[in-house]
Amino acid sequence: MAAQGSDIIPLLGARRCDHLAEALGAGAVRLRSEDLAAIERAVPKGAAAGERYAPAQMASLDSERG
Repeated sequence: MAAQGSDIIPLLGARRCDHLAEALGAGAVRLRSEDLAAIERAVPKGAAAGERYAPAQMASLDSERG
């Protein structure tokens, strides 16, 4: 979340201009401390961790791994 520090950079993908405009508008959203606390309760830091794919799939996707 951008509210948690300058080292957090949102990544977006937009195939259409209206999607890009909508995503860029998110920079103007300001979350209240209550909102941030609710998000932290729902998805605590560290809840999403690990590889995206199973090791066998990673081996076929990433040419730099052995």
